[in-house]
Amino acid sequence: MKVEPLPSVEPAVFQCSSIGSVHGTLAQSQGRIGRVINVFDTTINIRTDGDELLVLTLGKTKSPINVNVVGAGPAHSTGFAGLARQGSDAVRTKCAGRTMIQAGRVLVSIDRQDIFQNSLDEPAAEALRTFASASGRVSSALAGEAEKGRTGCLLRPDITTAGLLNAFSGRLLSGWCDTQDGMAEALAGLCGRGPGFTPAGDDFIAGYLAMFNWLCSALELGPPIIPGGEFLRLTTWTSFKLMEYSARDLLDEQAQSMLNSVAGGRADDYVRCIEVIGKRGHTSGIDFATGATFGLYTVADSVCGTRSLGDISGRLGITSSGPQLS
Repeated sequence: MKVEPLPSVEPAVFQCSSIGSVHGTLAQSQGRIGRVINVFDTTINIRTDGDELLVLTLGKTKSPINVNVVGAGPAHSTGFAGLARQGSDAVRTKCAGRTMIQAGRVLVSIDRQDIFQNSLDEPAAEALRTFASASGRVSSALAGEAEKGRTGCLLRPDITTAGLLNAFSGRLLSGWCDTQDGMAEALAGLCGRGPGFTPAGDDFIAGYLAMFNWLCSALELGPPIIPGGEFLRLTTWTSFKLMEYSARDLLDEQAQSMLNSVAGGRADDYVRCIEVIGKRGHTSGIDFATGATFGLYTVADSVCGTRSLGDISGRLGITSSGPQLS
């Protein structure tokens, strides 16, 4: 792929405020980091030579894969727009004695920064019983966010997502997903489906596996499900990596708060997390929150002997379809 050079003008210099733990050694060497794969107003996605996703972002939310940056002055008034191009190299370099990331005309000083680490609490089975009795409040919060113009999300489907959640719910409730292979197959049926830069189905998978794997690991219920090549074939590399990081519980601050509210049995905090995360993108946030909630109640029903997942599905108008046990 031939990359046209950017106009020869002054670079825009940004200061790093936080580096995620995945990229914690970024400042320790020089040379090529990887290749720019996406440029948006507030983010630049880089595929590193180590096959990791590095996100340069002007956003404030910290994540294990983010490099959070700040800038000032007219050079930053439009964010990253026009400063870098897809396909250009991202490199570490020295400038005026400082270690910098350079991508196009973007220069990020990374000499001084905080390293953002995961901070997840340990859940107990008793906390899940609290959520079993709060299924009405949780489903109402999901429904409320889905109705805020989120057409195309799994709870408010369009032609690209119609029937997906019905089929997945049917498989969960039928016992199809009681084995790891069955669960992986059911989730793969959502992969790459729906609108958005990250498809709605992928966002649901990310939320589901973040919650499900964390609870199963903490409560010693079984090994984690980590998306592999069968998922990568169905979607984009960027979306696949986001699912993989979620499955490994490498989560941003907001998603960690959602999981920690479950660990503490704080249903009201969980509802607030749905409202915060639900605002992300067009459908990304609400689909992640829906996936996390389905993951939560999959485990809660198994541990507590409840049937909350069926109750939530009914409240959300999900008509389960798919293979059913007699």
